[in-house]
Amino acid sequence: MKRQLSGILAIAFLLLPFTLIAQDETPASTAPAADTAATEDETTGQTTEDADSNSVVASDEADQSVGSGEDSAADKHWILTPYQIRIWLAVDASPQLQSLDASAVSRRVNALVDNWVGAGWDLQMEAPPRKIYTDLLYNFDDLGILDIAALYEPLPEKKEAKIRAVQYDKEEESSDEVEEVEPEVEEEKPRFPIEKQKLITPNLLRQLDKIYATSLRYENGVYELGVAEFDTNARVRVLTAKRSFRNLETLPAQILSCLKEVFSPIAQVDYNGVTDGKTARIKIRAAAMVADVEAGSPIMIQKGDVLRPVVRKNDRSTQAPEYDGVIEVTWTYMYINDLTVQEDEDLGVLRTNGNGKGQVISTFTMLRNPIAARRNTLQEKYGLLVRPVQESSLLKIVANDRENYTLQGYNVYAKSPKIDPEAEGDAPTLLIGQTDWRGAIEVTQDIFQNQGTTKLVVIYVRNGQQVLARLPIVPGYRALEEVKLPNDDYRLQYEAFFVGFQNSILDYTVQQAVYKIRIEHHINKDEEEKARKLLKELSKVPSAVALNDVLSKREASLQDDPNIDANTKRKIEGMFEKTRKLINEYLQGNDVEGNVLVKMEAAVRAKFGDPPAPMTP
Repeated sequence: MKRQLSGILAIAFLLLPFTLIAQDETPASTAPAADTAATEDETTGQTTEDADSNSVVASDEADQSVGSGEDSAADKHWILTPYQIRIWLAVDASPQLQSLDASAVSRRVNALVDNWVGAGWDLQMEAPPRKIYTDLLYNFDDLGILDIAALYEPLPEKKEAKIRAVQYDKEEESSDEVEEVEPEVEEEKPRFPIEKQKLITPNLLRQLDKIYATSLRYENGVYELGVAEFDTNARVRVLTAKRSFRNLETLPAQILSCLKEVFSPIAQVDYNGVTDGKTARIKIRAAAMVADVEAGSPIMIQKGDVLRPVVRKNDRSTQAPEYDGVIEVTWTYMYINDLTVQEDEDLGVLRTNGNGKGQVISTFTMLRNPIAARRNTLQEKYGLLVRPVQESSLLKIVANDRENYTLQGYNVYAKSPKIDPEAEGDAPTLLIGQTDWRGAIEVTQDIFQNQGTTKLVVIYVRNGQQVLARLPIVPGYRALEEVKLPNDDYRLQYEAFFVGFQNSILDYTVQQAVYKIRIEHHINKDEEEKARKLLKELSKVPSAVALNDVLSKREASLQDDPNIDANTKRKIEGMFEKTRKLINEYLQGNDVEGNVLVKMEAAVRAKFGDPPAPMTP
């Protein structure tokens, strides 16, 4: 008996370290899965016992089965491997949704996606992590990529905050040196090194390409479905689709419909505005999975398609985006004008290696555009395909210096970009119309006939004789395109004044020339009375001195107006200078020797002498 007892104690002693390790691993691996499974039981009324390999499982548990996040990310080839897709389905606790068979929905969605994409997607459907389950359901529109990234990575810190923290630590160290030295405490090392911690909690963002956050709720007799696409490479929330329906059996078809609307293929962009000019090179994700380029695969980017650029700046230590490191470049697009394809003679199809070229069209100069920056190992550039989902977009123009002040009556022109760079000639410019009382104008698709596959148009906003903006836009991609421009109404008022004033200068110059010819005619015919009469009329024509006085008074009112910004004032002052040059060029003061009036008075005096003195009564 004693021998058996001692043997049991020895075995227990040997197994004790492994038991401790297992206990340490349990909170990191099994607890989230249990919590998520519990949440799923509350929301869907199902147990996980009936789930098979295609059923909805907890996200944290799925992470355990994936293995190392670093290895999976390294195995993901940009062109040769399919998109890694994850659908997070969050279902509310409504009684009408308790009968939902999540595993059947998952199988049906996978089948529909296979028919749509083929081998281009590697799709899994699961429940979202418990930390964002509630937000996904009830704060669907406000859910951002940082909320998802916080599950797997520490949130980025602002650089200024890091500098302050370092300075504060140095001050603390200097103060500690003055105080009494405390005994050193040995630093407590983690039980598992960082490498093993990554094996326990892999970074899902580095494994996947797309995450589709899906919310399903039952409200007022209608099922409300929302699907939002999050691109884990560019680290942005891309598009959102919503559906309302009454038959729960159509849920898989509704999800597929939303996926078709929001899916945005992505390409890596290699571009340096200083050296490359306006041409960017691209690499299309999963292009090798497309059997035929002309078959219309949804993951394929075709010639004439438009991409919107995203710049991602990574932190050197974590390789995650730094604080404000993801820049969605506004008012900048790339349209594909060259795609590398090769004919497969055996199959009779066109294949591609995913390489292509695109033309960059931006409202910014190359020095100000983030996508035009020099190549950097910590900087990644991506292009997301732009697919119009509506027939038109509302372009709204507001003033950037006054709140809720719309710019009305501005002329809006459209121009089609040149799809073929080797084509001769230039595309015409078409007047769309003027902005209405809202400062808005509707920009529809297919403005130009025979435009081709691209929907990109370049909008020019003009007020008077001044072109205020050059805006690339894809009509129908966003319902509202709002742009803030300098308030040009004040400049236009002065422009109208200067146009009229310059016309007056021309008129006065013509009048002087006509009077000069007529006076010389009467001098030659010895018609003194008519010559002196015309000379008196000539003296009434405003001179340069009088016109400069008018300009000086108007310029003084410009300096006293607080509503006109400095940039607009500079433009108006340039108009003043230009107008003064016209006055001095064509008109002279009455006391100047070269003045027409002075010349004619001298000619009349030389011919007829001084005028007779007026008779006194």
